[in-house]
Amino acid sequence: MESSWGVLVVKSRNALITACELPFLSSEPHEKFEWGRSDIKANNSRDEAVLRKAERFVRGLFGGKESPSPELDWPKASVFTVSVWKGLAAIPKGQTAEYGELARTVGCPGGARAVGRACGANPLPLFIPCHRAVARHGTLGGFSCGLPWKRLLLEVEKTV
Repeated sequence: MESSWGVLVVKSRNALITACELPFLSSEPHEKFEWGRSDIKANNSRDEAVLRKAERFVRGLFGGKESPSPELDWPKASVFTVSVWKGLAAIPKGQTAEYGELARTVGCPGGARAVGRACGANPLPLFIPCHRAVARHGTLGGFSCGLPWKRLLLEVEKTV
């Protein structure tokens, strides 16, 4: 999916979303975020259908509209990392949770940095909403694709 901030890539296999890649942004883009065209390439009709559903979800996410998430091929990772990702998925749209709060939720008090590392390892950043994890006192913390993406996603979700 083309955008004014670069190309967003979503991949699928066996009718499941397997990856989501956003271009890294180290500084605020000069242009406002806008969508361009999409070019869906799939090996079969099932993957094409899940990619179309993913496109609706992603465009809805950035447009402030609800759209059901496609089925995910949950990445293989440690039990702790997967528990963090599932904790992120449970944070309602428009809300955030501090890294330390998530650490306590998944049974690892004092594990805020480990939660941050799990967020950074997330290969599905729009579908597993790691942008909803923030540092202490609500400061942004980090984001694997760059803070401009995190700011944009949090702003859009607060308007829903």
